[in-house]
Amino acid sequence: MMSENAVVVLGADEGALRRLAELLAPYMPASTPPESDGWMSTREAAEYAGTSTHALHKAMAAREIEFEQEVRGGKAWFRREYVDAWRRGERPGRRAA
Repeated sequence: MMSENAVVVLGADEGALRRLAELLAPYMPASTPPESDGWMSTREAAEYAGTSTHALHKAMAAREIEFEQEVRGGKAWFRREYVDAWRRGERPGRRAA
């Protein structure tokens, strides 16, 4: 027995695919628009990566992700490319701030 929200994907028409997209939308991570490649705060970077700020702080402490700070111990800033590299499992080539 299928629920009222069940969607058959194989051979589905466009309407069924749109309904599936609507059902999945709340579970998809929020993304930052591609044209916005400025600096992100820790909270913004964590949202972009689909993780918690705690996980991002752990990665910073382990020097697994590149970030910038104006002063040691100050607020951390990230570029999209830094977060993308971390998500791919790449480690920074140089010591981050």
